[in-house]
Amino acid sequence: MPSWTWYRFRLIMKKVITALEAKENDAYTISNFTLSIDLMEKAGEMSFKLIKEKIKKEDKILIVAGGGGNGGDGLVIARYLFNENYDVSIHLASNHLKEETSINLKRYLGKVIDNLDTYLKKDKPSIIIDALFGVGLSTKIKDSYIELINKLNQVNAYKVSIDINSGLDATSGLNLGTYFKSDLTITIEDLKSGLFLNDGKAAYKELKVVSIGIKPAKSEYFLHILEKEDIKCLFKKRDENSNKGSYGRVALLGGSKLTPGALLLSYNALASLRCGVGYALVGIPKSLYNIYALKNEENIYALFNDKDGNILFDEENLKKLLNYSAILVGPGIGTSEEVYKIISYLILNFKGNLVLDADALNSLAKYGVDILKKKVCNSITLTPHIKEFSRLSNLEINVILSNSVEICRDFAKKYGVIVNLKNNVSVISDGINSYLNITGNAGLAKGGSGDVLSGITLGLLNKNDHLLLRVASAAYLLGLSADLAKEKINEYSLLARDVVDFLPQAIISIVEKDNN
Repeated sequence: MPSWTWYRFRLIMKKVITALEAKENDAYTISNFTLSIDLMEKAGEMSFKLIKEKIKKEDKILIVAGGGGNGGDGLVIARYLFNENYDVSIHLASNHLKEETSINLKRYLGKVIDNLDTYLKKDKPSIIIDALFGVGLSTKIKDSYIELINKLNQVNAYKVSIDINSGLDATSGLNLGTYFKSDLTITIEDLKSGLFLNDGKAAYKELKVVSIGIKPAKSEYFLHILEKEDIKCLFKKRDENSNKGSYGRVALLGGSKLTPGALLLSYNALASLRCGVGYALVGIPKSLYNIYALKNEENIYALFNDKDGNILFDEENLKKLLNYSAILVGPGIGTSEEVYKIISYLILNFKGNLVLDADALNSLAKYGVDILKKKVCNSITLTPHIKEFSRLSNLEINVILSNSVEICRDFAKKYGVIVNLKNNVSVISDGINSYLNITGNAGLAKGGSGDVLSGITLGLLNKNDHLLLRVASAAYLLGLSADLAKEKINEYSLLARDVVDFLPQAIISIVEKDNN
């Protein structure tokens, strides 16, 4: 990909940083540009301006502050509220205050609450501002803080968190005992990965960013959030003087006697996309042809040898696919040594874009992941969910969840592949750059969603440009389609086939303005 093109995308995409990067940026700025206490002042002032838009003069406001920098931000907010005659009270949850926090406590001339239980019963705050912990929190919080946060969560009030919801790990989004649930989270300068991963995405209803002049310690950041504007380039208006041969050929290999529907979901997603593929072939076990026949009028079939409805290695059919643009192996195919032989043959002989999903991944994990290092493919994309990735990487699930961004990136780099690590927020990486996909909803937590994703991914990999962007865009489209479907159906009743039905609408929402 030309460097100028990547630079243009990078300007559009939202940068996301880890807790370590946030600390590095703070330290770099304090060492070279701005005093720590001045940054605290700016963070409090800018947060106050946003909070002021959400509150009324008659509100009773409680700010619960810790002893660190986050608590200092809360004390600055309290001072601004007090100076504008709001009814504000501070509860200090720690006696050990950072120097700048202590200075701002002295500057604040309003009420300080010692007995929180009495205050909550008597004054009944309508606004609670959480300034307990910032991005530095990385270990399980003490029982007293768990009790405090849980108590605040039970109060019927409009709630605001400063920088990140207290109790969340700012990198992983895992809760460290419990976490504060907010209506609004105001994060300082940059989005943190913990605001999206694991518990993070569910911790708030609205997310705002305020800039206070923190400078980046390094020029390049590898993690970004994909947005609609970023993927328009993949859906250019088609040339009138073209034919199906102009847009590539793709093949889907899968299906078995026990799970025949997975492959159909993948194919339906591909067909519904109409995103540029000119020709699509479906490779299935020969004995299951009657199950698949005329399920989709566009289907072209390759009938593979099989045993009891399970596909067998069939070099004659595989050779015919070697000049295709992209091949998907996995949906419903079953885990077996025969499947591994198919995967190995393609890795060693296919020069297009290969997508491995579902049981193809399980076969790879069982019989040998290192074959990936011998690839001749233009690209290999793996689309595992967390448990499948655990098998591939030999890492425990809790280890992966605690550092999924770096683990995904390191695996992709080690094996020279693109990984879409599927979760409520997916991590997509080629080992150099990474995306988070934040589209989608809990309705996708059903069988078949991954099969639809693999079909979309195959559909977008019919071209060889912007490969990481194409894989990430497939995740974006799956989530966007599910979000559109949810509006018409609901997340309880949402099925994978419904997501397929809304794919054309999702693409229209991306390309309509540019292609008219």
